[in-house]
Amino acid sequence: MIPHYTAVTEAIRQILDFQSVDQLRPDTALESDLGMDSGLMLELVMQLEETVAGLVIDQASISYDQFRTVATVCDYVAAHISVKEPA
Repeated sequence: MIPHYTAVTEAIRQILDFQSVDQLRPDTALESDLGMDSGLMLELVMQLEETVAGLVIDQASISYDQFRTVATVCDYVAAHISVKEPA
């Protein structure tokens, strides 16, 4: 299991108002597969900051590659968490 996968897919589900996360995979592209634009990406960033303990995101430093797929978002979250979640 990819670290933070559940938190990321749940945040995407909420932003896009999906009934479930079943259609999301690690390689799902946020822009081309899900149609997320910059406004929805910003909502995703805010949702992740609210729901993932210790996550601090500097919105000015985010690149497209870091928020390209579900897996890259998971990697970004793992790299930017300041307080590790209990195992």
